[in-house]
Formats: sequence, structure tokens, C-alpha cells
Amino acid sequence: MESLPLYKPIDALLEKLLKYRNLPETSSVVAKYFIIELGLAFLITTFFFIVAWALSAEIMMRYILTLSLVFLTWPCFFFVKKLEHVILFSKLYALTVIAFYVLKMGGILSSGGIIFLGVQTVLHTLIFKKFRWMFYVFGTFMVFLSMLFYFNPILPTDNLLSPKENLLFTFLNLAGITTYLLVCAMYAFKLFTGLEKKEAERQKELNDAKTRLYSNITHEFRTPLTVILGLADSMQANGYSKDSKIDTIIRNGKNLLQLVDQMLDLSRLESGNLTVNKIHGNIIPFLRYIFQLQEYYAQEKNLKMTFHAESQSYELDFDPEKTTTIVSNLLGNAIKFTPSGGEISMSVKALNGYISIIIKDNGIGIPEHHQDKIFERFYQTDDNNTRKAGGAGIGLALTKELITLLNGSIQLKSYPGIETTFTVNLPITAHLKNRTIPTIIKAPAEQQQLPDFHEKQKEKKHLLLVEDNQDVVEYLISCYQSMFKIDVANNGKKGLELAHKKIPDIIISDIMMPEMDGFELCKRLKEDYRTSHIPVILLTAKADIPSRIEGLEKGAEAYVVKPFNQQELLVRMQKLLELRTKLYQRYSTGSINGAEADLWFQKEDQFFDKLTDLIKENMQDEFFGVSTLCREMAMSKSQLYRKFKALTNKSVARYIKTLRMQKARQLLQTTNMNITEIAYEVGMKSLSTFSQLFKDEFGESPTGFIGHNQQKSPVS
Repeated sequence: MESLPLYKPIDALLEKLLKYRNLPETSSVVAKYFIIELGLAFLITTFFFIVAWALSAEIMMRYILTLSLVFLTWPCFFFVKKLEHVILFSKLYALTVIAFYVLKMGGILSSGGIIFLGVQTVLHTLIFKKFRWMFYVFGTFMVFLSMLFYFNPILPTDNLLSPKENLLFTFLNLAGITTYLLVCAMYAFKLFTGLEKKEAERQKELNDAKTRLYSNITHEFRTPLTVILGLADSMQANGYSKDSKIDTIIRNGKNLLQLVDQMLDLSRLESGNLTVNKIHGNIIPFLRYIFQLQEYYAQEKNLKMTFHAESQSYELDFDPEKTTTIVSNLLGNAIKFTPSGGEISMSVKALNGYISIIIKDNGIGIPEHHQDKIFERFYQTDDNNTRKAGGAGIGLALTKELITLLNGSIQLKSYPGIETTFTVNLPITAHLKNRTIPTIIKAPAEQQQLPDFHEKQKEKKHLLLVEDNQDVVEYLISCYQSMFKIDVANNGKKGLELAHKKIPDIIISDIMMPEMDGFELCKRLKEDYRTSHIPVILLTAKADIPSRIEGLEKGAEAYVVKPFNQQELLVRMQKLLELRTKLYQRYSTGSINGAEADLWFQKEDQFFDKLTDLIKENMQDEFFGVSTLCREMAMSKSQLYRKFKALTNKSVARYIKTLRMQKARQLLQTTNMNITEIAYEVGMKSLSTFSQLFKDEFGESPTGFIGHNQQKSPVS
């Protein structure tokens, strides 16, 4: 339709004219179509009238004038509410006029082809998309057509067109109707294509909004769960481990967390936002690892768990995250519905291009009349056993949809009270041989002793918390206040201001916050050379992979999902702070080896190079010091001090003196300048001060250094 030059301006004009009507999208499309149809019909009938007038064909002129009364309906499109009724009336009126004049001109064959307009009128009712109304127009046309054939022998012949006129008008009607149909059909196609596109965009917006809603709900659930599970873990670690109530809190908290994650995954599946991230590798060790994780829960019920694989190596492409969810859900259900002392087995085999994962149990089973519905969302079998076991009817629905996403299938066979078998079939492909399976890193043991952070820190490091939930803030403070000096900001904007002002040693930030989210905060911190060196940990309820990737791409050093383990977070902070030794080693000497270029150091190198160049350029100025340097670097004294201290573990003033003395030593070694000249060259007017500083830096006076250096020189 873009090939029609007038399409865009006409469509834009009609959009503007109809905008104030606030019509539904479909009604607006129908209105625009029939306005264009009437406009085109007006041009064609005007041409026909001119031809009829030139040939003095009075009967054809009367026909055209009578038919033209339908154009009076044009204003109705801008004022009448029920447009479809106006359109239906105009179609029936046109058919009545056509039938009358065909009769008056002696029948179909002698009426100049105006019957073609009747056919066109019927075809154009397709735009209604209402069968009942199309039937009215088509039925009326068939009634008139039957009348024409019935009355044809007795029709009058006094108003007949001459043979030449009849042939000419038949040709013109046929050509006009063909052009009319072509243009209108193209316009209708464009209108409905645009309507479908808008509907697709609207559906995408709705799906995205739904995903955001679920994501926000997940965040709102995960945040209080962080506090609940964190405090329960602390109580358990402080001597309440024998209290079954604490175990109940932790167990149900984790169940709720799993339910929230499943709801989010279902939402992302429905909206098409859940992507497949496959790797290539041996799936057997991976499945065995998932199986072993579930064994812990089976031991609590005294269940016998067995794992068997026909081969120890099945190389294929698979999605680790979704495979974990699928297998964990099926094993979790088996454990939940198998009574104490029962048996659960998991076997793996390859068959007909598929890897089959078969999970069996001898639990309560699933009645036959429920088996067809068990994979439906929120469906639960209604009996005492399932009610006792709990569940929301989400796990199996999510499992099936994930398997479908991976182009696989799942089958169920169950004999209640005897055996239940779930068989998952996933295709064996090898398109990603270069993307290997990541090493599985086990989480720190929960009962392991916390590292003694105090032994490694002579003074408390400065921690900045950026979190809008006060409960989480209080919990974090209670966990780490003995190890860190802590400042708090309740949104990203205040967090950025506080980071610039205080230059903390490490930052922990939430993602979903008012005014500025954690992603933007991390990005700005890493772009600013004043704060680019500060390690950032994103501590958030957004557990999906895209959010994790985005956080790391913004420069975060770690991404921890709520609810978190207190010990794990502490270890992460400790390891990030230990990386400071790399900074000390790199910058403490005052020289950077360009061959060791590393993206991780790039921002710090730029800062350090700029600072060092400024000192070297002003070396001869005895008044050049920290104040001048701060002004040139556009930083406050405290900002520069903390930033430089973090990079070198030295003060800025000490670094300026070190560079002066290094320059002096270089001049003593490479030039014939005397000590006084060299002292002036490095901005030292007092020889005694220069000598003392040189001795403090290198362990000997300038005079002693010259003598020592001359003894090493070869005798010529």
C-alpha cells in the first residue's frame, strides 16, 4: 500500500477526523474504509455522468443521480454513533436502485453492465466481519436477481440503451468496478494489516506489563522473605537449632520462595520473555548433581533414592537452568507424595535421537481421571493426600511448558498406590560444541564457621548500603555492624551522592528503588573516576538471568539474589576487598606497565595517569601540593584522599614527595647537575629538607648516593 502515493496523507487525515469520535479500533477501520469507498465511488460516478451526458443517455443519467443520493450518508461517519447501520442502509439502498433501473432498462443484458455494481456491493460487505449483516445484503441481492430473471420476458423496452451505448457502458462499468475493487481491496488489506500490527504491539505491551507486574510481585515477596529467612538462620545458628518451630519457618519460607519463582517463570513463559540458553556438554554429571541435591530432602523421610544411567557420557546441547527446574520439580513431587520408607529412582537413557529422563516412585500416585489435567495450571487433585502435601498446582504446569520450550515432551503413567512414572524426552543436538558446561561451584556449607573478619582488618572498612526496605537494612546492619562502618541510603540517587561524598570501600545496592534504580547507580559509579574503583554488589530479588547479566554488564562485581545467606554475602565482600592488593601492587610504585593492560584496571589507569602527569608537569613548583591537585582533578580533599588510599594504600602528599625524590634520583644518575640545581628542579628550595626527604626515601643522603654511584662506575 505504500506504493499508492496518496495513501499516507489520506490515512493521516482520516485518522485526525475520526480521532474525536473515540471509536473502537475495528469500528475506526471500517469507517475509514467506507469513507474511502464512497470517495472513490463519487469520482467514478462523476466520470460516468459526464459520459452519459455527452451521449445524451438520459436513463443512465437518471440512474447515476438516483444512486448518488447514497453520498448523503458521508457526514454520518463523523456524527452517527452506529456506523455499521448507516453502511448497511447504504448497501441496501444501492441494491434497490440497481434492481429498479435494471428492470426499467429491460433486463441485465441491456442495462449497461450496472449489475456489476450489485456484485461489488455484496463483496464489500466482507468488511463487516459480521455474518448476519453479510447475509442481509447477499439475501437482498439474490431476491432482486431472482425478480430480474422472473420478470425479464415482460420488461419494458422503451428505455433501452442503443447497442453501442450498452456496450460502452458495460465496458466502463466493468473497468470501473475492477479498478474500484482493486484499490479498495489494497486499502482494506493495509488497514487490517495495520490493525493486526497494533494488536500485536498491544499484546506485547500487555505481556511486558504482566511480566513487570510479576517481577515486582516477586521483588515484594523476596524482600520480606530475606528478613524472615535471614533472622531464622541467625536464630538457628545461635542455639535454637533444636526448636522445630525455626525449622518450620525456614522450610515454609523456602517453599514460598520456590512458589514465587515458579509464578514468575510462568509469566515469562506466557509473554515469550523466557529465552533458551543452551550449552554443550555431558549431561550425566549435571543430572547426577541435581539428583544428589534432592537426596538431602529424601533422607528426612527415610526414602531410598537410586540413580542409574545407561552410559556415563551423553554429549548434547541443553539448558542447565531449565533442566534443573524440570528435574527438581519432578523429584520434589516424588519426594512429597511418597510416604516414609518408599523408593524413588531416576534413570537416563538415549533412544531415537532423544535423551530420556525417567523418574519413578511408589507413592500415592495419580488417579486416572486426573492424569489428563495434571499439567494444567493451578489444577490440583482433590483428595486428602494431596491436600496434606500442599501445593498450588504450578510446578507440573511449569515443568511441561519448559519441556515444550525445549522442544521436548513428557509422559505420565500412574497406578495409584503402586507406581508413578514421569518420562521426559529432550532432543539430542550438537549445535553448540564450543559452548561448554560451566564448572559447578557448591555454595558454602551453612554450618561452616564464619571467617574471622576482624583478624584481617586493622580498622573497619566502610560499607554503603543502598536499600529502600527498612527491614532489610536493619537485618544487614545487625549482621555486619561489628565488621564494617555502615552508611545507608534509601534510593539510588541518595546512594550516588553519598558514594561521592564518603568514597566507601564497598557498596551493596538493591535494584528496584525509587528515583534511581540499582542498574543506573552501578553504571554511574563505574563511569565516574572518583568511584570507579569501589566494588559493587547488587543484592536484589530480581532472580532472572537477563537481570543478572544486565547487572554484571553495568559493572557490578557480584550479583546476589534475595533471600541471601549471611555467610555467603560476607565471604563475597571479603574476597572483593582482598582484590585491593592487586590495586596496591599496580599503583604503589607510581609506574604502570602498559603491557599489562586490563579492562578491569582501565578506568583506574586513566585516573592514575592523569594525577601522575599533573604532578610531573608541576614538579618545579614548590607550592604545588594536595590543594592544587584537588582543584585540577575536580575533587574534594576527602574524595581524593579516599580514592588514592584505596588504589595505593598511601596518602597523596606522600606520593607527591615520592615522585619528587624519584625524579631527583634519576637526575643524579643521568646528568651532571649539582645537588642544589636538582633540588630546585624538583621544587625543593631548602637543601636540608631535600636531603632529609631523599634519605627517608632511599636510605642515604644525595651526597652519599653520588659517592656510592661513582664507586660503581667503571674506571676509564
